[in-house]
Amino acid sequence: MPSIDAFIATYHGRILERWTDAAGRGASARGLTRLELRNIMPRYLSALGAVGEEESPGLELIEAHFSSRLRQGFELGEITSEFSLLGRCVLQTWFEAPEEMRPDFTALERILAALQSASAFVTEMFNRHQLEDAQEEKRHLRLVRSVFDQVEARAAGEPRTFSECLHAAVGVVMAAMGAHAAAVLLYEPTREELVTMAAAGLANQGLARHVRALKLSSFVGHFARHEEATTLEDIATTQLDVPQELRHSGIHSLLGVRMPPHHALLGVVLIGIREQRSFTARETRRIEVLAEALALYIENAQLNETLARQIDALREEQRLRDVFVSLIAHDLRGPISAARLAAQLMDMQADHALSPEDLRRRVAMVVRNLDRSERMIRDLLDTQRLQAGQLLPIVRQPCDLTLIAREVVDDLAQQHHDRLTLVEHGPVAGLWGEDELRRAIWNLTMNALKYGSTVERVSVEIRLSAATAEVAVHNAGVAIPPAEQARLFKPFNRAHEGGTVHGWGLGLAVVDGVAAAHGGNVTVDSAPERGTTFTLRLPVITDAASA
Repeated sequence: MPSIDAFIATYHGRILERWTDAAGRGASARGLTRLELRNIMPRYLSALGAVGEEESPGLELIEAHFSSRLRQGFELGEITSEFSLLGRCVLQTWFEAPEEMRPDFTALERILAALQSASAFVTEMFNRHQLEDAQEEKRHLRLVRSVFDQVEARAAGEPRTFSECLHAAVGVVMAAMGAHAAAVLLYEPTREELVTMAAAGLANQGLARHVRALKLSSFVGHFARHEEATTLEDIATTQLDVPQELRHSGIHSLLGVRMPPHHALLGVVLIGIREQRSFTARETRRIEVLAEALALYIENAQLNETLARQIDALREEQRLRDVFVSLIAHDLRGPISAARLAAQLMDMQADHALSPEDLRRRVAMVVRNLDRSERMIRDLLDTQRLQAGQLLPIVRQPCDLTLIAREVVDDLAQQHHDRLTLVEHGPVAGLWGEDELRRAIWNLTMNALKYGSTVERVSVEIRLSAATAEVAVHNAGVAIPPAEQARLFKPFNRAHEGGTVHGWGLGLAVVDGVAAAHGGNVTVDSAPERGTTFTLRLPVITDAASA
């Protein structure tokens, strides 16, 4: 009884011929030559003779066959059917062979099992390929998106033009499709023409004639009138209107898709390859996905250009909304935290008898901070006035600047313990907006605590000089660069420390608004050897007539 290796060697040609005829009649042929169809099958069939020594022979040949079939546009079922067909051809040849030439059927079963393993191996490779292909597709979609993100800003500070973005996007499409040429043509409805906006690769010169009439006889009209992706398998011989430069560019087959497929025509995306062949389902799906993304980004870019004024107005409205939200987030945090801490202390000591004085003091702190929070919400309209360049409205009343500063320091000391020092020189009375000054001192002190040294104390000093009252808040630590000092009091100017952006840039803007409303000002002095000092100066007004 011959070995399976001898049987395959003897009937190798017959098995392979039978397989070639059967495979050539099926969908797997795809117009391949006889040599291309056989590919590695002659060597793989020979490798099957070693099945007794190796359970899965010829794995490297299977991998090579799989890669070749993918390039030729085969689907998974077509590839696995080739191995099943080879098994049927081997089995049929075994039955037809004289009995003395037949190897043991057990050996034949091992070959059939090896072919099943080959199919499973191909399926595993295909699934892995599909996953990698999906990831690759996502990567190219991200690249297209990043290209159009640069319409907003470029590293040099100038906007990237729409035309530049299209040229960059065409390059991404060409790379994603593995093509030799790519182009984007956009529709001009007034002239009913498709204009080549960007081209890359071999098609760049071939599409130098930028305008193509949208006619049924035009090659671009061929793509534009179909909702699904469409091909031209040989542009050199097509009867459609194709520029002569493109016919002789070295590109043979084109794949194009309308943007968007189901609505008013925006344009056409097309790619070209040197080979004369049909495009695979994978290639068709990928260009459709890329074209859909391109259509979205192009429409957005065009909308940005045509509605620039409306967008600016919306941005300004959004900026004012941000002010409102920011003031809540920035200013409410302090008083609410202080009120909560006082309430927690009362709760923790509920089982211990508190003196009436301690109880009143803590309740007063809760009420005072909640009242302050309520006033801050009402003051949101003041922020809108500040953004509009108007003075903040203030209600002048007799108050003591030293007392206001003491209350702020006491409240913040609950959270920041021994990091604060109040330097006072007696009462400093005047007619001021008490709530507004409390906000300003709070903001200056919180600013110093946030950006100042954590090992040295922040000092708040109240001074009276002639007819001017001053609140000076000092902290040690990193000095503010002169270039930043000029922008400190502008809304939304946020401090950068160690590359990190802090806050919303509203605190100092509010302080500046409060100072201006009182007819005063706020300044900053900052240097490495001196630290940083913010000084709020207020004219001292003691009678209503002067106010």
